Amino acid sequence: MLNAEFSIQIEKQDELHYNGLDKVDFLLKTNKGQDFNSLSKIASGGELSRIMLAIKTVFSDVDNTPIMIFDEIDTGISGVAASSVSEKMRTISLKHQVICVTHLAVIAAKAKYNYYIYKDVIDGKTYSNIKLLDERETLNEIARISTGSTSKIAIEHAIALRKEKRVS
Repeated sequence: MLNAEFSIQIEKQDELHYNGLDKVDFLLKTNKGQDFNSLSKIASGGELSRIMLAIKTVFSDVDNTPIMIFDEIDTGISGVAASSVSEKMRTISLKHQVICVTHLAVIAAKAKYNYYIYKDVIDGKTYSNIKLLDERETLNEIARISTGSTSKIAIEHAIALRKEKRVS
């Protein structure tokens, strides 16, 4: 969202409502030459997630929330945008516990700990499970979500991603 601009519009209302006297609207302009529009009307789920990440990054020094959870913040992004998102989460993680559900290798590779969430069907019932991955399993999973395989080249790519700056 290279050229995005964010604004907050506050209008005094004549009557007190359940949420106060002010009507607050978050406005967004995603591209040059566009007008500001209400965030609730124009932003996709992925854009909303990234806007929340930007706000959390800005306030991470003063926010007392100990744990921040980002669920599929990677929706609709790849490449440079994904690297940027991973760096923002890394910055937040320096002062907060960050939990992120992701399907992007570049984001998963930055994690200090990686967990695999999966489902099992036992006696016709579905159960969700979670498993802490060791480094070998982490590399295999990063390779798998990156390329769909755990080939030698995919593992080498996963190793390269893990070597880039990550939380220690």
